[in-house]
Amino acid sequence: MLEFDDKTRANMMTALDLGCKHLSGNFNTAENRTRIGDAVVDAARTGKRTLAQFIDVALHEVVAIRGPKPSPVQAVIGWLGHCIKRA
Repeated sequence: MLEFDDKTRANMMTALDLGCKHLSGNFNTAENRTRIGDAVVDAARTGKRTLAQFIDVALHEVVAIRGPKPSPVQAVIGWLGHCIKRA
């Protein structure tokens, strides 16, 4: 990472930390943390420099890893399915 200035590296690390905090359970793996880090480095290599840009990249990777959140209707259907299985 010596190819980037101190401020850019600090922004990259902050975005990486934030992205990794959104990984939980089975998603919190070294492979997924590396995937987020690689995406942030690639973004820096394409000219992105701001914290907001890096956070956007990191969170985009988190969504790609975890999948999008279900809509409220999908959440209710999933909850009902879970309740029916338990009955």
